[in-house]
Amino acid sequence: MVKHTKKLLVQSLKIAFSAAIIFWLIQSGKLNFAALKNLLTPWAAATALLLVTLNIFFASERWRILIRSQGLPARSWPVFKLTLIGAFFNFAMPGGVGGDVIKAYYFTRENPGSKVVAVTSVLMDRVLGLFAMILLALLVMIYDLHHIVQTPALLTLFYFICALFAAFLIALSLIFSVKLYDSGAIKKGIHRLPLSEKFLKLYESMHLYGKDGKRFMAVIMMSLVSQACAIIFLYLAGQMAGFDDVAARTYFLVAPLGFMATAIPISPAGVGVGQAAFYFLFNLYVGRQIELGPTVITAYQVGTFVLSLGGAFFYLRRKDRVEAKEIEQES
Repeated sequence: MVKHTKKLLVQSLKIAFSAAIIFWLIQSGKLNFAALKNLLTPWAAATALLLVTLNIFFASERWRILIRSQGLPARSWPVFKLTLIGAFFNFAMPGGVGGDVIKAYYFTRENPGSKVVAVTSVLMDRVLGLFAMILLALLVMIYDLHHIVQTPALLTLFYFICALFAAFLIALSLIFSVKLYDSGAIKKGIHRLPLSEKFLKLYESMHLYGKDGKRFMAVIMMSLVSQACAIIFLYLAGQMAGFDDVAARTYFLVAPLGFMATAIPISPAGVGVGQAAFYFLFNLYVGRQIELGPTVITAYQVGTFVLSLGGAFFYLRRKDRVEAKEIEQES
């Protein structure tokens, strides 16, 4: 009972936090819903929905490649449906049960005995997706280094991204290293940890993802293509909302950093956090106060929510449908 009350309180706080940020942005004039009206035309809405669909599809393909690298069958359509179900639960069930848990659970139901693969594939999907975001942000910053060095805050951010990229590179190298795996050095360290057996299984499974270099590169490529679809969406939304003086490269720098912020689980599906992060980053990069950030990320979140309703449809059609509370207990 206490555990349930605590989770309910945390979930309520996340929703309140998101609502407070949105309210502040609207009241201060930093989020202008009127600018989104141009996106409601049939052509704009269809284009937006197509880009969101491609964004989620390529993300699901990234997960599918990771699953197949473990020797399990995985077809595009079933994996895409599970990804949509996960996207729906990111909006519908913020808190203890997220979309990743849901889609991993149902993948295990469809493939008995694949629990470790389901968990590690979802974890690697998140890790490599984040790594690709950092990589893209770093590449764009290097491309626009002249502008970066002229702004102290951007230069500090550049150093932070460099450090983050190096940390990811080192961590992935340690996990995928065949020499370290064969020597047992990391395993010895894991044996000293609490729940060492579970961590050992996790490490052994994650190590396998680095054995096939081609598949690893395919995962990174899928991540970059997925991000590109999202960034093109943001760019077109900005153009149609009247912010046509902001260069396309600005979106390619700001978007990966903004999406990294929305990945922090302190609000439902990044709502609120995304608006604040994109507002700050766009202002920092263009050097002036502008409503662009909150406007385009709100449009993107609305588009993602609309598409995630397809996930609700697929979830309700499942014969093995289980309540989220039961999934959380089993997980």
